[in-house]
Amino acid sequence: MSRLRALLFCSLLATGLLATLVTASAEDLAPVALNSLPAAPSNIVALKVMDQNGRVIGQALRVRTDRNGHPSALAFRAQDGSTVEIPASAASYDGHALVTSNDQPQIAALSGVQTAKK
Repeated sequence: MSRLRALLFCSLLATGLLATLVTASAEDLAPVALNSLPAAPSNIVALKVMDQNGRVIGQALRVRTDRNGHPSALAFRAQDGSTVEIPASAASYDGHALVTSNDQPQIAALSGVQTAKK
């Protein structure tokens, strides 16, 4: 009887795990570096761009890719109307938004954050 229970438990566990994997979507992503993705997200132009403090600083326009299709740069329209381009390595993606690194001079200028001089 215990073998039957173990088999039933394992099959239920596997079914639940499979259902979780199948229903996973971009909304379930943990933040990842934009340049680590195999391709640019399909919803990129619908995403807001935020600084590390959570302030919206713009709207994504496009992603430039390398010859292998990996994101290499992110262009976005800043709140002041300017177009800003940063390396894809300076942005993370979680399915809902793009978060940029405040140590990029363009982002620091938009956020009003002082960066360390090198």
